[in-house]
Amino acid sequence: MQSLLIVTELYDFDTTTGCLRARCHDGRSLQVMAEPGQRINCDLLAQLQCPFFLLSDQPAQELGDMLMLSPRTLISVPPFSTAEVAAMLDSGQAELILQQALGR
Repeated sequence: MQSLLIVTELYDFDTTTGCLRARCHDGRSLQVMAEPGQRINCDLLAQLQCPFFLLSDQPAQELGDMLMLSPRTLISVPPFSTAEVAAMLDSGQAELILQQALGR
């Protein structure tokens, strides 16, 4: 099962917890975890401009109002421009688009 998220804000990599912190379109916090010597997911995402779609091969773990992706998660950023993603958010159809994309 996959996860598809819309990331609207990125924060610095937190060396204390070993994760890149972000915010999703629905206000939930997202932690993209890393392992010592393996920060490829975090390094990739840190270079992107928000907002963007984030697809993962595993469902994001829900911890209260926070989501977490493990360091072993395979991620992909679908090829939509920030302007296209922002327009989807502005149209108020973000949830519908996410549901349709994952066939739910």
